[in-house]
Amino acid sequence: MATLTEAQSRQSATLTAAFKAEQNREAARVAALVALYYRTKVDPEDSSSVQRWLEIVIPRLIGTSDSSARKAASYFDVVRRLEVPTAARFSATPALGMVDAGVAKSLMAVGPGDYLNKMRQIDTLDLPPAAARAMRAEAKQVTEGKLAQAAVRHAQAGGRQTIHNNSERDRVCLGYVRVTRANPCFFCAMLASRGLQYRAYTEGAFDASDARFTGDGNAKVHDKCGCCLKAVYADNDPLVEKTEEFADLWARWGAGGGDATLRFRRGYEHWRATGEYLTWEEANEGLRDA
Repeated sequence: MATLTEAQSRQSATLTAAFKAEQNREAARVAALVALYYRTKVDPEDSSSVQRWLEIVIPRLIGTSDSSARKAASYFDVVRRLEVPTAARFSATPALGMVDAGVAKSLMAVGPGDYLNKMRQIDTLDLPPAAARAMRAEAKQVTEGKLAQAAVRHAQAGGRQTIHNNSERDRVCLGYVRVTRANPCFFCAMLASRGLQYRAYTEGAFDASDARFTGDGNAKVHDKCGCCLKAVYADNDPLVEKTEEFADLWARWGAGGGDATLRFRRGYEHWRATGEYLTWEEANEGLRDA
């Protein structure tokens, strides 16, 4: 088993931070394009304008995801050479095609589909014309934000899956770790609390085994997620050690049965906002036992 020197740890941390920042920049760029075009060119009630929008933005999401995958493969190889320089040669394979034409279903659900549902609800209300117009405008703005957040997730799909897949293929790799933002949301903190992930899980395995295994994809991400993954080769990898704080928080609120996810969310968000720790009982108050 490899052991990282301080110099290796510093260099690896620099590479990971740069990779993560680039992935987030590229995702934000294409998300802004998706939202801008929707705001300025799309009438959600005009199917032809929606179709033109999809024809423009889907190829860009596909291209960004594939670009993310190629850059993740390069990052994987560079980190591997740094951390296990004497290991047998290995070349990471990018996970291309993680986004395809099927992404239209996701975009329609959070975009025009959601908007039209809101319009039907507004039409059932007895509102003055000005109030109805204001609610319609607000609904479109909310939809625009949801679309941008969904685009971020899709744009980074190739990169995350590349790290996930190659961590499994590489025989000297211990697994992968989740690298969160400095102040992650409860969902990312909850998943990071798992620490080192050793192997793949079959579809649906998360649901029955652990309250932390919920969400989209192998890496379990939500819309607008800023996390990335990193392959781990040494038991003293500082990024694995950083997950210990989240593991302690999970032990404080997540363990003990019942609705562990909601209880953890209550405790974590209170701690993040105030710096104070709720007791297990306080975080659990009012929750229905599973």
